[in-house]
Amino acid sequence: MKLIDEALVKAAAGGRDISLPEERLRLGYIGGWVSIMGNAVLALLKFVIGIATGSVSMLANAVHTASDIVTSIVVIIGFKISSKGPDKKHPYGHGRVEYLAGLAVAVALVGVGIGFIWDAYRRLAGGVAMQPSAAAVAVALGSILVKELMYRFAGNLGRLIGSEALIADAWHHRSDALTSFLVLIAVCGGYLNIGWIDPVSAFIVAGFIIYTGGEIAYSAGDKLIGITPSTELLGSLEEEALGVEGVMDVHDLEVHDYGMYKSVSMHIKVAGGISLHQAHEITHLVQDRLEERFNCRAIVHPDPLSD
Repeated sequence: MKLIDEALVKAAAGGRDISLPEERLRLGYIGGWVSIMGNAVLALLKFVIGIATGSVSMLANAVHTASDIVTSIVVIIGFKISSKGPDKKHPYGHGRVEYLAGLAVAVALVGVGIGFIWDAYRRLAGGVAMQPSAAAVAVALGSILVKELMYRFAGNLGRLIGSEALIADAWHHRSDALTSFLVLIAVCGGYLNIGWIDPVSAFIVAGFIIYTGGEIAYSAGDKLIGITPSTELLGSLEEEALGVEGVMDVHDLEVHDYGMYKSVSMHIKVAGGISLHQAHEITHLVQDRLEERFNCRAIVHPDPLSD
């Protein structure tokens, strides 16, 4: 399975330089559109089977799958907008629009989850049972398999290009695979005439939907406010700066995240006896290296190191 995952990701990359912004954008589009098409087919099948069998857990799972289409669209929009550079009105780019869209999706998910909890409660109180169906079993099993494959593909692709959005989308696929497993249990319960399993499973599926919405909202809100960058990123930035001849130390390193675009500022220590021209040259070398490797806007301040 792992070899198949890696082969699919390598085929998508096509041997191109994934460090280039345009290649990162292309792979982001591939990940988003694969997710949209796969989820569209699965959601349609689940809706049809859910209505035919009267399974509220299957319908809840169908909405969960359909919601993944929306989040994948947000991923694509986020990649598109984040690829735009700064302009006069937006000196730090447009990447945070992705987080605003994520908040909107999160609110919608929570609302859908609450609606299904209410519907499941009414069915449980009224004793309404679903009609067992071999088609429902097949769809649930197929959904588990397909969603697990989509999870692996999106996750590997996201890690390849360093995209948190694609990795998050991958976990949506994994959560849908888990809820599909619960639906499978509910369908089997229908064959055993255990009617309460379906609405109880719907409660659990709705809980997954609400949890996913809350997780998206928390992550998007964190990034809008501004969170501390990872120690790995800070270490890489510092290492890159220290790799420039003449840089003796790095301090006051700050990173502001704007999606695909980052703003980096740092102070570097240079020898106190060098000329202003030499300090200027070293500063520009550091800025150029940071912007080339990390696709960011770098502002570097030289400080003289006293003897």
